[in-house]
Amino acid sequence: MLTIGLLLVLAGVIVLDQGVQLLTPVAEAFGLVSRVQTERSLIGPTLLTVPASNYTFLSADLKGGVEVKGSLQVVDAREAALYVMNEGNFTLWRTGRPSMVILAKPVAISYNFTITPQTTGTYYFVFDNQDATRRTVIFNLSVLESAVRLNPLVGYAGYELLTLGFVLTIIGIKTGKKREPRLLVQKGLKCKFCGAELEGDQMFCEKCGRAQK
Repeated sequence: MLTIGLLLVLAGVIVLDQGVQLLTPVAEAFGLVSRVQTERSLIGPTLLTVPASNYTFLSADLKGGVEVKGSLQVVDAREAALYVMNEGNFTLWRTGRPSMVILAKPVAISYNFTITPQTTGTYYFVFDNQDATRRTVIFNLSVLESAVRLNPLVGYAGYELLTLGFVLTIIGIKTGKKREPRLLVQKGLKCKFCGAELEGDQMFCEKCGRAQK
């Protein structure tokens, strides 16, 4: 029990030092973990003016493999085009050279979209207006992240392990293995005159008949 207590104390110290996230795999195995999706704003609602026969753009740093959600609203129900591309292709597109886009919406009035970039980097959201009059657009962008929530029991696991470890350690010390008492075997008494063995507390020797006291 003493050894178990010391191991639990050590485990509690490690959890408090490195955080309860260390216990996530174990907590998942016992169903003490829940996953929720959160939405974090990257570009808040932004009002942009797109000149006639021209374009404007916004950029954002995105992580590869992380889903991104956005929306475009063209004021007065007039259409505009939306293109999404990485930095290298945006440079090509601006110079009129062939380029690849992640998302293309040539005609958009009210448009919601989600994309998942394959690589981490800077991405450009281009608003293109081929009309002879300017356009006003409202754009926003957010990232969808998966968050892990641990059961409150797991959240205090470090303190729980320390407490249980201290209790078991104290019990182990108090109930440690006790030494078994050594039994002293008392040999039979002998007559102090002739050396014959006496039984019990005999006062006279049966052999020589002398008194022992």
